[in-house]
Amino acid sequence: MARYFLHLRDGTEQILDPEGLEFATIEAVRKAVLVSARDLMTGDIREGVIDLRFRIDVEDEGGDIVYTLPFKHAVNIIPEAA
Repeated sequence: MARYFLHLRDGTEQILDPEGLEFATIEAVRKAVLVSARDLMTGDIREGVIDLRFRIDVEDEGGDIVYTLPFKHAVNIIPEAA
């Protein structure tokens, strides 16, 4: 199992994950990141906000970014019909 750090960033601010989590595969990391992004967005939606500027960057133990999920890719937005 490898340790990965899930950092929340929006281009100007960041919340760094100091402890990280262990995952067996990169696919498991991707699934966890998707769930995390949607959970964070759910809290904002309750407050009447959808902020698509955020992303989660996943770094390995060496500090390399191995996966990035922009919040806009965590949901499907279906616009009104014209």
